[in-house]
Amino acid sequence: MLDLTGVDAVERPELKHLVSQSARSIENALTLKRLNDPHGLLIRLNWPGRMLGDATDGLVCLDADGCVTGANQAAREMLPQLSMALFSQLHCNDLFAMPFEMLFDAARRNKFGDAEPLEVPLWSGLRLHALALTPGQTSPPTARTSNATDERMPLKAMEISLIRKAVDDAKGNVMKAARFGHQSAATVYRKLGNKNTR
Repeated sequence: MLDLTGVDAVERPELKHLVSQSARSIENALTLKRLNDPHGLLIRLNWPGRMLGDATDGLVCLDADGCVTGANQAAREMLPQLSMALFSQLHCNDLFAMPFEMLFDAARRNKFGDAEPLEVPLWSGLRLHALALTPGQTSPPTARTSNATDERMPLKAMEISLIRKAVDDAKGNVMKAARFGHQSAATVYRKLGNKNTR
């Protein structure tokens, strides 16, 4: 429950946005609690062109058989069938014009970091982007671009590495490297902490 009351408090219209965000976050947390089947799925939905992974996503929870166990308001707006039937009577095949097993296959791939949204056809002819996640995942896994991003270098170490590269490119001439980096030679010496550099 959100309590917005106050004694002689002036209404502040700009807080409506904050209230709606808070309400959406509470609703999403309650929806995720319905994902209690360890073999079920969470389907994050959004329209093409929108990013998946934030609070505006539609959330649909499925059990291992593909039956709907929960959904948030955003999902009910995207999929009107969710508002017209009881969850216990609704199957994934009633929502999407594709075999529901494809969502479970996609979730297995996403579990190993290959998170690619599916383009899911609806019975209305429209399409949604969907990301199928296992119960342990509630948000999209971060994509891995290279091994270098997995082993993040601290900022200071990166700065020293770049200074060393500049000195190497200048064939050991610290004055030239310092001018290139818009620093003094004394700063380059201090940051490198190496008295043997020319």
